[in-house]
Amino acid sequence: MIEKEKVLSDAPKVLNSDNNPWKVTVEGDSIIGTWKWMDARFFTEGGTFTVTLKDNGKWKEVDSTSSKISSIRMHNGKLSFSKDISFSKGKTYQKSISFGIGQDKESGKVGIVESRLDTSIIKKSIRDYLKQCGWKKAGLFG
Repeated sequence: MIEKEKVLSDAPKVLNSDNNPWKVTVEGDSIIGTWKWMDARFFTEGGTFTVTLKDNGKWKEVDSTSSKISSIRMHNGKLSFSKDISFSKGKTYQKSISFGIGQDKESGKVGIVESRLDTSIIKKSIRDYLKQCGWKKAGLFG
């Protein structure tokens, strides 16, 4: 098993790629995968997948997802605004396709984007990395 400090320090180098729609960062004992494409001015859909390494060679994981949709409608000559916000934390699976105006948070590039969010992709990458390092997913009691 590879030491926790090495696993954490190498995670961004191993898991980040320009071709991935997510970015991996490390905070304390946690590896955090965050989706790159979002634009809160028009819509936000995404979340994070956090894996926290324990001292016993195991990890615990948690998902945090959020979505915020704002819309403007004209109905019977009246203009109306609406906003829908949702948030969840725990074990989730999310798959969706969205179209809209998006902005890459790193480059600032703005354009019409098709956003495909499949949380299993980032989870599999992080889990596979940890397994290759000799780590195991913690069970119900850690």
